Amino acid sequence: MRTRHQVRDLDPFHTAEPAPAGGDDSAPSPMEYVVAALAGCLAVVVETVAAEQQLHVTALDIGIEATMDTRGFHGTADVSPHFRDLVVRARFGLDDPDALPGLQDEVERRCPAFNLVKDAGVPITQDWSVVEDAR
Repeated sequence: MRTRHQVRDLDPFHTAEPAPAGGDDSAPSPMEYVVAALAGCLAVVVETVAAEQQLHVTALDIGIEATMDTRGFHGTADVSPHFRDLVVRARFGLDDPDALPGLQDEVERRCPAFNLVKDAGVPITQDWSVVEDAR
């Protein structure tokens, strides 16, 4: 249940399953990497769109909670093996707080990972806000 991955000429990384799924819990699971990839993709698109909109992002903290019904993975129930839902919480330091709704709309429209998850039919709850210190 542990796998080594090589992407381009970058350092290899591993995936593993937690003990309840039969793994040794020695690395993030593939689905944990999906969540991390979504957070990373959102951050890149936020920076890109903010620059295009001439907004200054002074801080950004993206947290994602995902739930799964592992019976789908185990084959013990007729449920999807992917996420049941996601909650995305993004906290911004932003020079123009009134610009957040437009920034969010454009990021959601253009983020490949966000749209991949959304197009899979996973319900996504968004909670984006501007705070003084987003760290």
